[in-house]
Amino acid sequence: MTNAMIEYGRADLIQELLGLSPPIGQKVAAIITFAGSIEYYLERALWRLRGINPKGIKPDTDARVITDLLAMLETFAADLKPGDEKTLLEVWSKSARSGFTIRHNIAHGVAMAIPNVSTPVYARNPRWHGEIRKRQFGDFWADEPTLDLVREAMAVLLRIVILLSREDAPLKDIASPLAMKALRTARSVLSEFAGRDYNPSFEKY
Repeated sequence: MTNAMIEYGRADLIQELLGLSPPIGQKVAAIITFAGSIEYYLERALWRLRGINPKGIKPDTDARVITDLLAMLETFAADLKPGDEKTLLEVWSKSARSGFTIRHNIAHGVAMAIPNVSTPVYARNPRWHGEIRKRQFGDFWADEPTLDLVREAMAVLLRIVILLSREDAPLKDIASPLAMKALRTARSVLSEFAGRDYNPSFEKY
């Protein structure tokens, strides 16, 4: 059975044709893995920040999509007084929205090999047949320098949200100068590569 799958599926060949070299594939996997962990810890951060003990109850965070969880965090942040703590949560949420756009473009996009392009390209919700779609088009060009930047930015989000989920980590301590500097850089990186116009030549294919 295994031999039949290898002979017919030819996974190695497909990976090669799509440009999924070991370094590229590892970085793509890291981004998707980081995103899943961010979603997990964000729910727990919301419990901690909002003073919710989930034992024995069905919390309002249950079965919510990431955009709902981020909206909850933004609502909590809106009630904080101006300062680094409020800024931390607001910038983190904006960064995460961009980060998950990239994650969705990869995980839900069709992967393609484009002539004269050596790295994978992902397209989500394309309209190549003239169809009308509910969701916007999104794309991601997975070259190594871009993947490295996105991977590091997602790691910043992950480290911060893990701390936000911990009872022994005061919000004021999480918003350290280094964390804030790293977070602002992450926001810039993720918003750039989540934007529809960072590679405007793509939609013609």
